Amino acid sequence: MDQQLLSKYICCPVTHGELKFVEASKNGTEKDALYKSAAGEEYPVINNIPRLLPNYIPVTVSEEPRDEKAIYRRVTKPYDEILIEKGYPYEKICKMDVLRYEIFKKTESFVNEHMKGDVLEVGAGADYLKKTFAGKYDNWVSLDYDIRSFSIDVQGDAQQLPFKDNSFDTIITIDVLEHIPNPEKAVKEYFRVLKPGGKIILSTPFMFWLHEEPFLFFHSSRFGLKHLFERNGFKVLNIVPIAGILATWGLLCSIGITKVFKFSGPVLRFFLFINKWTQLGLLRPLDKAIDKNKRMAQGHFIAAQK
Repeated sequence: MDQQLLSKYICCPVTHGELKFVEASKNGTEKDALYKSAAGEEYPVINNIPRLLPNYIPVTVSEEPRDEKAIYRRVTKPYDEILIEKGYPYEKICKMDVLRYEIFKKTESFVNEHMKGDVLEVGAGADYLKKTFAGKYDNWVSLDYDIRSFSIDVQGDAQQLPFKDNSFDTIITIDVLEHIPNPEKAVKEYFRVLKPGGKIILSTPFMFWLHEEPFLFFHSSRFGLKHLFERNGFKVLNIVPIAGILATWGLLCSIGITKVFKFSGPVLRFFLFINKWTQLGLLRPLDKAIDKNKRMAQGHFIAAQK
């Protein structure tokens, strides 16, 4: 996003005061560009992404390209990262098994019903939702704590969002809340940056295994999720289960196939093709038929309004 347009939304993540954009000098590099607060805090713009983390620690300036490896280290490598390395786009990954397919279809449904205007995505990852739903919003600002795509707009922390009060019509955040150390603080921030009447679309797991550990802090039932939002000022519009236990097992199959056959792209593609259509044709109907009330739901989607 153009820095001039982005300036409409961003502020200091600590004080919520105005930030002034300082362009790079003619003889400098893009690393010289930065945002500066009235109190003197400086936040660099690197690879055209403002780094608006609280207490940002600058790296030593070097002539070499900046190392953009993950700023946090996970115990296990997510299987979707393996697939990306093998050339799979996120647009295909999000529909390759029952659970991923159900998450995508419910995202699509909630977007069609609730999304409008200026959108903030928290935990944008590869930033594919912005492209997927192009034409359904006015402006889209994507934020993540970790840099996984150079197309995101801002690096920031959901617990201290670097955005002005009442900035967005819609917030969308898919399977992120469970990775935030203080989810209560994040929900308060979502409420702050939404415009009056604005809505949030959020999903988070309930019955799910450890992933991206040690950065997994909680899972929530639909009752806990409802209470979390209501006690922070939101009106809950809808909560729906994502899928059942069979869909969760299906994702485990996808992970197993990916890790076993990652040595060969063609072999991996063959088994993932068989896996996808077996799951969508057989496992998906069974998952819908078993546990119809979804007391063992993998997770939930919630839509809530300020």
